[in-house]
Amino acid sequence: MKQFFTNVAANLATVALLVLVGVVLIIGLFASAARTSGPTVPKNAVLVVDLSMPLADRPAERAPTSAIDRALTEPGGSRLSLRAAVVALQEAAQDERISAVLLRGNVVSDGLSSGYGGLVEFREAIDAVTAAGKPVHAWLVNPTVRDYYVASAASTITLDPFGTLTFGGLSATQLHFAGFLEKYGIGVQVSRVGKFKAAVEPFTRADRSPENRAQTLQYLGSTWSTIKRGVSASRNLDTLQLQRLADSVALFLPADAERLGLVDRVAHFDVLLADLRRATLGTASPAALPAGEPSDTAVPALAADSTALEDTASAADLIDQLPSTMPQVMLRDYARIAVGRSDDPTARRKIAVVYAQGEIVDGEGGVDAVGGRAMARELRALRNDKNVRAVVLRINSPGGSVVASEQIHRELALMNREKPVVSSMGTLAASGGYWIATASRRVFAQPSTLTGSIGVFGIFPNLQGIARKNGITVDTVTTGRYADLFGLSRPRTDAELALIQRSVDAVYDAFLDRVARARNLPLDSVRVIAEGRVWAGDDALALGLVDEMGDLDDAIRHAATLANLAEGDYGLLEVPRVKGASEMLGEFFDDSPPPLVGRLRAALGFGAPALPLAATTAALPETGPLADAVRALSREFGALLQLNDPRGLYARVPYALQLP
Repeated sequence: MKQFFTNVAANLATVALLVLVGVVLIIGLFASAARTSGPTVPKNAVLVVDLSMPLADRPAERAPTSAIDRALTEPGGSRLSLRAAVVALQEAAQDERISAVLLRGNVVSDGLSSGYGGLVEFREAIDAVTAAGKPVHAWLVNPTVRDYYVASAASTITLDPFGTLTFGGLSATQLHFAGFLEKYGIGVQVSRVGKFKAAVEPFTRADRSPENRAQTLQYLGSTWSTIKRGVSASRNLDTLQLQRLADSVALFLPADAERLGLVDRVAHFDVLLADLRRATLGTASPAALPAGEPSDTAVPALAADSTALEDTASAADLIDQLPSTMPQVMLRDYARIAVGRSDDPTARRKIAVVYAQGEIVDGEGGVDAVGGRAMARELRALRNDKNVRAVVLRINSPGGSVVASEQIHRELALMNREKPVVSSMGTLAASGGYWIATASRRVFAQPSTLTGSIGVFGIFPNLQGIARKNGITVDTVTTGRYADLFGLSRPRTDAELALIQRSVDAVYDAFLDRVARARNLPLDSVRVIAEGRVWAGDDALALGLVDEMGDLDDAIRHAATLANLAEGDYGLLEVPRVKGASEMLGEFFDDSPPPLVGRLRAALGFGAPALPLAATTAALPETGPLADAVRALSREFGALLQLNDPRGLYARVPYALQLP
């Protein structure tokens, strides 16, 4: 009888779930139908850029999507394609309907999305707007170095009267768990090649090794120089002067920031909006007010709620509260239009842009996880597609599984025999990320790209200590001396570690050989610059690890040249393609769903692997020291859980340097 009621309850739960999914689908369909006309761009519109929306290396959205589309295709949160944002700003520079651009909000980065490598490209697109003679206004409240680096490209920077500008340099914080693991009886053994291979240090040391500290400092210095050069060019301030200000002041009060030329004025947000309204509508100027005082008569619709507007960070709330009479369009909506106009989906000849953002893992991958099997499958399809004439691999990855990296490398190498392959490095293209880049004919990077890290390690945890503390014993029966080599119940013996080290050494030698052949460098020279050491993009260029400084557009143009394609003679095919709601729901009930659907099923109790720890931080505030610390902790443990190489061997850097 009990089993009967259990079955009935299970069936009722299934029916309820199906009804819920059906209701959500119907709502989504109505929402989609209501938006079939797509976004429109009014005359003299202000293009509103919400900097808090992370810019990811992912395919661009080309058509309006419903709420259900976003719920199923964006489990990692709302993000905008970096390329789409760049294309939108480039289009806005020439679009007569766009009269100005407004930047606001704080840049939110997880080390991958909106990393410094990508922000260089985004900033160059802002320069294109100002070069076209259109004003770009930046509104800052409490900007960090990252925020100011982007906003400094604007033609006018307005700082809130109660804000503070932080510009004191870069720092990189690394969490170390060795003491925590030891306290709770969790053992970790490692085998590595390369004295700079620091990915294992958070689990084996209480601090950075001297080698890791040295390479981190060099990378920070190179990135900081890139930031100062960008700010110097835009604000007409000498880089030495910027360094003196960073060392002597660091936290700039509004009056000081204006006096020193870091910002153009100090004023409330409604004053800036009044200026935009006058510019777009030709409204009469309000009466003169003291600097920083709000103009209640200039924008009456805002007077009652200007404080709420200043505290608002989301794009949806922002567009609702902007003056109803001021023409405006959000960057995300405008990007869909711009990408559709710039790309020709009907073109017979295509260049495929393949995105590899996130940890490289064995299997199918997922959000910010590049699955070796899934990526290899996509590349095979492109190799067999006669319309695809060249491939651009966009890499934003710290590396990961050796097996998965080699799967991707193999398919790229086969592709390169038939069609040119060009690599474009974003913020990160290190270790396994660099491994896959060696299969291309030419490699582009940004000055602040973190690359190199040519090294290999194995990490092998065991739970013997924590098991004993809690009265748990393990009794294993084997038919061979090394049958339980990768078990979690005990530490490895010296003989077992020697076997593992032999395997690590063999993989490292193969890595060195791939680099030497791809870069046409003597093997001994590669050994000197390898050792797991990370390099900034400009250093990598000097060492011969990359070919040229340039962005994704530069890589696409070079691929077209190699494929003998003239400008306008090809279209772009972005991979992996963003799926719609109907496809996702169809896969939801498949016996072998792709990883994103599998994780959604897991969240609803269908028994698939659990969501990554990072998903549990979705409800945290976008900014703030405590929220940043919790996210960093979640990322570190989430990265540990993604170490799924079948041989236990990895080519990977610490997940991402967390920079301000």
